[in-house]
Amino acid sequence: MIKGSLIFCDSNICIYRTLSLIEPKILGADHLEKTSKMIADITNNNLSCKILVSDIVHSEVQNNEILFECINEFCVEKLGWKPHSFKIQQIFNQAKKSIGKFITSRLIGSEEVEKIKGYKKHLQEVNNFYFKYPDKLSKVTDNKTKYLKQFDKQRKLTKRPNNLPEENDRLLLCQAIEFKDKINSNVGIFTNDSDFLEFKAEIKSDLGIEIIGIDDSLE
Repeated sequence: MIKGSLIFCDSNICIYRTLSLIEPKILGADHLEKTSKMIADITNNNLSCKILVSDIVHSEVQNNEILFECINEFCVEKLGWKPHSFKIQQIFNQAKKSIGKFITSRLIGSEEVEKIKGYKKHLQEVNNFYFKYPDKLSKVTDNKTKYLKQFDKQRKLTKRPNNLPEENDRLLLCQAIEFKDKINSNVGIFTNDSDFLEFKAEIKSDLGIEIIGIDDSLE
């Protein structure tokens, strides 16, 4: 990773970072602690990278549906609590405040939003990029839907036309490209989403955006 890069935080990273700070540890401590450590390493003096949260990610986590379901699932399956109980709601409220502070402190400013307002012009470029790898797209989709119930699988597939990543993921990539072009800086996306991670080398070579996963080495 190049020192001083601008790093967009995907929604799953915002959630993982938040869950790593609350009790009980949600979804496995190792997975979440890696996320928090990576954020610290990215922003320390050696790399001095700036972590950004885009309006797309902000809108995804604003209603906190994903956050609540992660917490509810863990507490029910691992701790044996009643679904949607008061104890779960308490943990959720704590997490909601934490993620709100994190996102607000890193949300891209109005001047930056203005500079990249034309980012959607890259959508066809991003679509064409993914269409170059139909087999890999199909594999990613299969893995994402493998363990879903039939109704949930169909709902997921409707959000992935022709196996393309969901629109918000593609738009986040568009924003990163526009940021790179307009701000003239090295830009990356910190994510744990296979729609990015499985295409890490290709996104870097074809689109000029670095994809960073929680298990990556920053050396």
